[in-house]
Amino acid sequence: MNLNKNYRIIYDENNTILQFFEQREKKSKDAEPISYEFQDNSYYPNLKTALQGFLNKCTWGLETAKEVLTKLDEVAKIIRDEHKS
Repeated sequence: MNLNKNYRIIYDENNTILQFFEQREKKSKDAEPISYEFQDNSYYPNLKTALQGFLNKCTWGLETAKEVLTKLDEVAKIIRDEHKS
């Protein structure tokens, strides 16, 4: 389940994983840059806690209540849209 352009929910046999991902390039002295997908996983016991973790990460750095409410509305829309499909 994609949550935004850099976060998705994936699963393994024991966990719900909130995964940050982005395209990066690895530079080498001898060759052309190599594109790869960087991933950083955060492990949670269920979907609810993974979504709470996503909310925590998405609201870091926001400075006003209005910014936080806007971000929460965006996340609620993502969840509603995913639930419809």
